[in-house]
Amino acid sequence: MDFPPVMPPITLLQWSPGARQAPTVRVGIILARDQYHRLRIDVVGPDSHPLDADGKTIPVAGPLDISSSGNGLQVQSGRSTWETPSLSIAPSRPADLEPTVIVRDVPAGRGFHWQKTLDVALPGAVEVLPKPSGLLVVNVLPIEAYLVGVITAEMSGECPLEFLKAQCIVARSWLLAHTEPKHEQDPYERCNDDCCQRYQGVGALSDAARIATADTRGLALLTADGTVLDANYSKSCGGVSELPEHVWGWPKPGVTSVVDAPSGCGAEAFLPVTDRNLGSFLDEPAASPRQWFCGLSDIDHEAVGRYLGRVDEPDDYFRWSLAVERTVLERNIRDKVPEAATLTAMTDLIVRRRGVSGRITQMSLEWRDGDNVSRTIDLPSEYQIREVLHPKFLYSSAFTHTVERASDGAITRLTLRGAGWGHGVGLCQIGALAMAIQGASADRICRHYFPAGRLEHVY
Repeated sequence: MDFPPVMPPITLLQWSPGARQAPTVRVGIILARDQYHRLRIDVVGPDSHPLDADGKTIPVAGPLDISSSGNGLQVQSGRSTWETPSLSIAPSRPADLEPTVIVRDVPAGRGFHWQKTLDVALPGAVEVLPKPSGLLVVNVLPIEAYLVGVITAEMSGECPLEFLKAQCIVARSWLLAHTEPKHEQDPYERCNDDCCQRYQGVGALSDAARIATADTRGLALLTADGTVLDANYSKSCGGVSELPEHVWGWPKPGVTSVVDAPSGCGAEAFLPVTDRNLGSFLDEPAASPRQWFCGLSDIDHEAVGRYLGRVDEPDDYFRWSLAVERTVLERNIRDKVPEAATLTAMTDLIVRRRGVSGRITQMSLEWRDGDNVSRTIDLPSEYQIREVLHPKFLYSSAFTHTVERASDGAITRLTLRGAGWGHGVGLCQIGALAMAIQGASADRICRHYFPAGRLEHVY
């Protein structure tokens, strides 16, 4: 009997729809920006072996304590110490979802309000590389094993099966589209955090997550011309999803704005959200809460926490308010905008442009310096607006604001009233969760958020 030839593995950078096979992915776990010069790794795979740069096995007698040493690494296990330019740990036999190692104290949510560290169980191969700024840890694994870790990190493995299927399809599509330039100078293709997609290994797997990945294997969203659709997603769109050109500066084929509500319910009147109707948009859910998927009207808010990712904190992200006092506001701006280092008084915030979801995409800050000279700074993106106006990171730039002033015109208190969590483009995770709880299929969820896309197996 003739068997088909075994195809050599291909990387994400080599992959195209014509390849008809699943690629491997290189994921940055510990990054140079983390500035880790020491780390601890437990080798847990029974057939996993650490190898030095020459391919020689390093005996394991307990955790591996790894530190920078000149241009290489110092590895200690038990009473033994080795010097090597690099380290790799891999199972001797394929085991897609079996952990190879546990890496301790991995940062998650870098720079955001939910930042913390986690112990992360990684399958596949793991590389430890030295850099002047700190150690790098890279996980090399099949895409489908990676996706199981993504869907249980972006949201919980406790989510309904149809939500996890939809999340898996969208995450796979975004990865395979590979259109956003990220980490081009790094020895990995995507990192493990919100900069790319959350990936926290396989320590939080559920039966539903395994089934969701297996049932959607190779399934992706495609554009009208047959390319993989660059399918973004965020935690909560707030009721109307945003256009990519208002977030990143360019459109993406097949990615449009949608109202996150059942068709025909009247919510379509809020597309687009503008300065004129923003107040009504923020007030509307109180009058008709069942109208909005991401309003979670059918979900007990105390139960939402079990559906969120391990690093997320339960809150009302659909509609929120925030008060910022003068000292905090001015410190944020001085710390995060180098041109404002001499700021002594904030005097105004001016909205220059909004996207279709109500998200502010350009804002000007007016302020006075130590010589009492009035100055203006532009914040040219929703990301920078969220970064500058909050000590950590603002939920969304879809907000209206009011100010209280001192007699000299300085802002003493800034109050924001807003909607959503994240950039708002593509799939709304909390809205998709609500749809799944209400009985929608993964196909229906994907068609709701990406009406111009079509589902097709690409391997």
